[in-house]
Amino acid sequence: METLKQIIKKDIQYSKEGNIVHFISGEEARPYWSKCLSEHLVTNKIDLNMSKRYEDQKSLMTRDENHRRFIEFISAAAGVKVDLASGPSGYFSPLLDTLAKSDTFIVTDACLPVIKAHSGACRKDNFLVFDIDLDRGLPFTDNSIAAFTGNLLTNVEALPELMKEIYRCLRPGGRFACIEVFYDQGSKSFEHLNAQGSVHASFETFIDFCQNTGFRYIGSDILTTRKGKIAEGDLFPLDDNDYSADRTIYLEKHADK
Repeated sequence: METLKQIIKKDIQYSKEGNIVHFISGEEARPYWSKCLSEHLVTNKIDLNMSKRYEDQKSLMTRDENHRRFIEFISAAAGVKVDLASGPSGYFSPLLDTLAKSDTFIVTDACLPVIKAHSGACRKDNFLVFDIDLDRGLPFTDNSIAAFTGNLLTNVEALPELMKEIYRCLRPGGRFACIEVFYDQGSKSFEHLNAQGSVHASFETFIDFCQNTGFRYIGSDILTTRKGKIAEGDLFPLDDNDYSADRTIYLEKHADK
């Protein structure tokens, strides 16, 4: 198992609290969205019950070939594996059962109740939770990470910069797998996102961006397709007739980089 000193850049300050590693020092440095989510969870006395979420996600993420492929793709990468913007779903939990003693799995988030819930849900020695603001870059050294995962990374404000950071931190041959929602080209949602210059305006624009960043595109599977809203209150799609698809995406850093 890699030590923190081996994977964290020398100029990065952090503190350790059990299996939590804090990179955010003081509430004034914490992202606004995380403060809002924390307040919501605390005010409404919401018990995230992360251990149960982990168990539920094991069934969801292994229920069919496309979901299993996601788990197997990351499991095959030996070394340090990092889930980005983990949130409260626990979708990555099947990966915890595949860890070798020499592996390390790192969960990342900036919401303290979510961080603490993950911390208590897994007590493996090679499981860590990083308290980190992804919009401020990644703390890892160059070429140190075996694999990154992500579920709805399009929620990250500085997604293009994060993708470049992922590429920097991956070791040659390192893997990246994510699950994202994409809208069909020609839809109102696509036109709106494309006009803003969003790299995730569509599946095609996202893949183009990733390849231009240096990644090798390996493949993708469609998990779900839908017309209209994902859930009431969602900002997207902009039109009830817009079609979207939940996709897995598989990328790799070229072995000679």
